Amino acid sequence: MAVGPCDCALVLGSGFGAFAQELEVEARYPYGMLQVVCAGVPGHQAELLIGRWRGWRLALFCGRFHGYQGLTSHQTSLPVQLAAQLGCGRVLLTNAVGAIRTDIQPGDFMLVTDHLNLQGDNPLRGISPPAFVDLSSLYQQAFYPALQQRLTGSALRLHRGVLAAVPGPSYETSAEVRMLRQLGADAVSMSLVAEAIMAHFLGLEVAAVSLATNLAAGLDAAPLCHEDVLRCGCDSRSAFSLLLEQLLPLFVGQAEASD
Repeated sequence: MAVGPCDCALVLGSGFGAFAQELEVEARYPYGMLQVVCAGVPGHQAELLIGRWRGWRLALFCGRFHGYQGLTSHQTSLPVQLAAQLGCGRVLLTNAVGAIRTDIQPGDFMLVTDHLNLQGDNPLRGISPPAFVDLSSLYQQAFYPALQQRLTGSALRLHRGVLAAVPGPSYETSAEVRMLRQLGADAVSMSLVAEAIMAHFLGLEVAAVSLATNLAAGLDAAPLCHEDVLRCGCDSRSAFSLLLEQLLPLFVGQAEASD
C-alpha cells in the first residue's frame, strides 16, 4: 500500500460514517486488507479512505474492530497500527458513548481527558520486551480552551471527561453504571481505549472525541438500542464537521495542512 503523507488519521465510531461523504477521496482500501476476519458491525463501513477535507489530507478509517467480535485488544488496535505504518504522526479517535455525567446530554460531544480500561485486556499484552508505557499524558487536551473559544456562538456543546471502556456487546446494567460513576467515569463505551494505548505506544499524538448518543443504561426510561445510536450520530454530522473544522488547526497546526 503506497500512500503519501497525511496530516492526521481519523477513526470513525458508530454513527460517524456519514462524515466520509465529505471527503474528496483519492484511494479506498477495504478492511479485508488488514487480515482480520470478523463480521461487520452496523454503522461501520469497514474501509480506509485517503483523501482531502478542507485542505487537510486525511487517512479516514471508516469503522473499527471491537473486542466483542471475538478479537483481542491488539487486533482491535489494527487501524492505528496501520496509521503509524502510513506515517501519520497524529490520530483523532471518535466513538459513540452513553453519558453518565448529568450535564452531558445526547448530541453533546466530549473531549476525552483520561480513561478507565475495564475491558480485561491491553493491546500491548504479549509484546516482548514488556511495554511499560506511561499513559498519564496519553490524550492531547491542551487545546481545549482555544477550541471552546472557536466554538463560541455555535450551538455545539463540548465537554471534557473520563471515558470508561467496557467489553460489551450488552449494554451495562444500572448497577454497573452507578459503579462507573463512583469510579470517576463521565461516559461509557465499548471502544477507543485499546486504539489510544497502542497509538501512544507507537509514538502518535492522540486526541479523542466522543459523541453522547444516549444516556447510560438505566438513566432513561427508554430501552437502549443500536439503531438509536446510529440515528443520533447521523443527526450530528454537521456538528461534527464544525467541531473538526475548528479542532484540526489546533491539533495538527495551521501551517501543517497539505498543499
